[in-house]
Amino acid sequence: MNDWNIYIILLNCGYIIYLAAFLAKKIVWLRLLTITGNFLIVPYFLYFHETPLWNSFVWTCIYTVINLVMLFIIYLESRPVSLDDLEQRIYDRTFKSLEPRVFKKLIDHGSLEEIQPEVNLVTRDSELDSLMLVAEGEAEVVLKHGEHIIIPTGGFIGEQSFITGGKTSADVTTGKEATTI
Repeated sequence: MNDWNIYIILLNCGYIIYLAAFLAKKIVWLRLLTITGNFLIVPYFLYFHETPLWNSFVWTCIYTVINLVMLFIIYLESRPVSLDDLEQRIYDRTFKSLEPRVFKKLIDHGSLEEIQPEVNLVTRDSELDSLMLVAEGEAEVVLKHGEHIIIPTGGFIGEQSFITGGKTSADVTTGKEATTI
């Protein structure tokens, strides 16, 4: 059993590949090299000894499956994010500082609503349970003293009340036809 047979050679090659894996800076390379090393050491566990080393074999298989699953997750997360035209305009106008994947997760929590002109969106002295964004069109804010302010496309509606949890301080209606999220 002390001969340098193919199983000992494969075992040592596997360990050399593990060494290369631990030197890798990219997680994908670390996982790929670890999987390769695992495949090279398996024959040693199964065939070198009179009875296979089942415990070592099973744990190596478990580590290999974990690395394969994690590689698949890395692949899924590295795919480009596809935004439709409206989402792309919203992203470019308001959310450019976010990563596109983070923006997509955020925007998927909302729902688009096309609203006719002069529809009341927020009533003064009410509590908001959601935040709105003017995706297209505009909204009109009517302050307590009667001043009118326009919230343009890309602006938030009720952000102060939503963040603080306080009551709203103004009425908000759609100026023209608008789409909100």
